[in-house]
Amino acid sequence: MRSLLLVLLALSILPVRAESRSWRSVNGNQSFRAEFMTSDGTRVTLKRSDNRIITFPVAKLHIDDRVWIANNTKTTKATAGRTQPAPEGTAFDALEFGDDRRAVQEKLMQSKIVTPTVAETLFGRTGLNGVFKTTSTIGGLHCFLYFDWTDDGKLREVTLQTQPVARSSYPTLLNSNWKELTTLLSALHGKPKQEAPFPDIGDLQDGLLLGSHLWHTEEKHSVLLCSGQERDQFLVAVRITSDYIAPTTPTPSGSGKTSRTSPSGFTPADFQP
Repeated sequence: MRSLLLVLLALSILPVRAESRSWRSVNGNQSFRAEFMTSDGTRVTLKRSDNRIITFPVAKLHIDDRVWIANNTKTTKATAGRTQPAPEGTAFDALEFGDDRRAVQEKLMQSKIVTPTVAETLFGRTGLNGVFKTTSTIGGLHCFLYFDWTDDGKLREVTLQTQPVARSSYPTLLNSNWKELTTLLSALHGKPKQEAPFPDIGDLQDGLLLGSHLWHTEEKHSVLLCSGQERDQFLVAVRITSDYIAPTTPTPSGSGKTSRTSPSGFTPADFQP
């Protein structure tokens, strides 16, 4: 069973520039400084001042920040009109970055480590997000697959996300899942490039993924272990992205590990779009 789980998390990225700037909530009342990492136009990934990596919907930012993201992630004049190279490399199981939707669907249907939760005839209606889950549990939970695509429909990111659980299960069931995923990903990719303790539930915010661990694959792609919140439920997620995410500089503590600080940035209310 353990070897199956190790195969389950076969993974893979391109350099992006980091820029520290001030970000504002959608209503403009709150702000915090963070480094811009990546954005697909729908979600943005930042490095907070407390050295945490966070991902959340672009719609939760002020319009000026949304414009800044659009201007700094769209095709430049130098490359306009030229076909951009598709991301390449191992993503998950048999999936490769750069696969189109048809190839992803065909590979998933042939996979022995994931299974569809709806009939294949319904894929056109439901899409692929959330309809495949792992056949085996990890830390007592199944993981569901979600996908991000390039503008021309090529696979750029795969996220394994546990089924959401109640607040009472966060320190027990989700902690167990987080620990097992840490072990599995470390077996695959070695010592993390960055690591932090299991986040306190008070550090989480609705719609936000808070990263605790970062690995780089042999192909220089990135793997992030995250905890997240969806309304009043909680989850653990593994983001396997074709982007290269550079590690932050850890804040030393007396134990030699990354220290926990109070979360900087917006409060849950500030994140309401």
